[in-house]
Amino acid sequence: MKKLLDCFEYLKRYHIDVLDTISIILELFILKTQNPTALAHLIEKDTKKNLLYNELQTLIQNLIKPSFYVKINPNANISKILKIIHQAPLDNHIIEQFLHTITQKKTANKLYYYSTPSEVNQLLISLLDIAPGDEIYNPCYGIGSVFLSIGNTTKAIKLYGEELDEKLSNIAHLIAQLAQIKDTKLYVNDILKQPIFKTKNGFEKFDKVLCNPPLYAHMGIEYLKEDERFGKMGILVKNYPELVFLTHALAHLKKRGVFIIRNQTLQKSSLEEKLRERLCKEKMIEAIIELPKNIFPHQNHEFSILVISPNNEDILHINANNEYFYQKDGKYNRLVHTEELANIFKKKLQTPYSTLTPLSNIQIHDLRAQSYVNRNLPPRHTFTLKSLDVEIFRGQRVYGSPKDEPIEYYDVGIADFKPYGMTQTFENKKNRGDKAKIKKYALHSYDILLSLRGVSPKIALLGELKSCCVANAGIITLRAKNKSMAIGLYCYFFRTDGENALKKIYEQSGENTVNIENLYQLNIPKDYDKHAKKIFSVLEKLGNDLQAIEDKIKVLKES
Repeated sequence: MKKLLDCFEYLKRYHIDVLDTISIILELFILKTQNPTALAHLIEKDTKKNLLYNELQTLIQNLIKPSFYVKINPNANISKILKIIHQAPLDNHIIEQFLHTITQKKTANKLYYYSTPSEVNQLLISLLDIAPGDEIYNPCYGIGSVFLSIGNTTKAIKLYGEELDEKLSNIAHLIAQLAQIKDTKLYVNDILKQPIFKTKNGFEKFDKVLCNPPLYAHMGIEYLKEDERFGKMGILVKNYPELVFLTHALAHLKKRGVFIIRNQTLQKSSLEEKLRERLCKEKMIEAIIELPKNIFPHQNHEFSILVISPNNEDILHINANNEYFYQKDGKYNRLVHTEELANIFKKKLQTPYSTLTPLSNIQIHDLRAQSYVNRNLPPRHTFTLKSLDVEIFRGQRVYGSPKDEPIEYYDVGIADFKPYGMTQTFENKKNRGDKAKIKKYALHSYDILLSLRGVSPKIALLGELKSCCVANAGIITLRAKNKSMAIGLYCYFFRTDGENALKKIYEQSGENTVNIENLYQLNIPKDYDKHAKKIFSVLEKLGNDLQAIEDKIKVLKES
């Protein structure tokens, strides 16, 4: 991921518009995924730069529509770029994380208004419950980042949409192609002036609708008062564009729609009350999910997901504005446990975070989840590494400076990690180093070590240390309060649920590295040390057996 992000930053230097840079890198992704053999042959050729450039253009233009094509600046190092793209692993998930990073995390690109955080996209698609053959409509699809989440669910759908900005639309087409969604009708159009999906018989209906409306769109609405979509609703207010998009989308809805809206549209003001009253009267609200604060960059508002479908006698309220459902990620928060939210929604569960309210008990003046779900939620039956008082720090390079002096110690790296059980032997012995640093960063018995980088985390548990050891800069150290806790955490990270929880920490950075603050906030179940002694005993035996086999192989090689 880091190399892909570096490649994107490199390309930005050669193009004035960052949207052009996104188009170019998506074109290269399409070449990599849809004609990898041609890409490999292109790299292998010892071709002059001009010929290489022309061949690359031809290959890409054979894969995408001419109207979507953006030329790469010929002054860029084409060969270098192609090698990075060729060598980088690439699938829908990686592309999704890449787009999330450049649009949501790297806010200097100023692309956060055109996309939605990847985990929010994943939740929206889970709520829609998309089935093969569904017709899906989005009235403001932006760059289409959500299309990757749709493609991860099923590619056998029909995708419809409208977008005001042509450049955004071109990128969305490329993303739909990468997601392998072939049946698309994505138009550049103003839904207010002349909606495309309308016939003489009225508005076309779609199985599913999703919408994250642009909050800062200029809404020229004075001439719409007589429009059949808006005339009777009393919500034509420029300050609330999401209500205009929502009302428009309702005209197209057949089965279920999901909409991101500001909480202020769910309460108090009479400007939106007619719409709220209509939705409740016609039993159209299936659920309202209040989202955590600060998960959308540069947005000071609070948001909810509104789920619309026909014939609902109750409204499911889910209050996800709870520390269990978000983690700190840089300056912002990131939504977590989306699978649990989707499960609560699917099964209509009543939990500490959710409640099912009959329509007769609904107050039209306030539909927010926090007004129906217990505000003083009990703490989740989990710990965090921070609440367990686990100390976390990164390894250091403690030699190679003018302060070096004679001292014996081991420089511990990933190569020393024993696959199972205690790690107690080390290979890289040093005789000089900075004594003050070595003392400060010396490892303790029963420290847990993690690789700083990786798709799948590598982990080790130190045994009784008889020599001075220091972890190198590629290692993260977790220091538990005692041996028992260390073994419990080590066994939890060994299990599938613990391993997957760690993987998500690596993925959150977008660069497959560990962010220490995110690691501190990692949720640890209350029974994390359940059966730890038994599990660890088995792991130690397996580790010893594996070591014995490796020793026999070594002897055999040296015979």
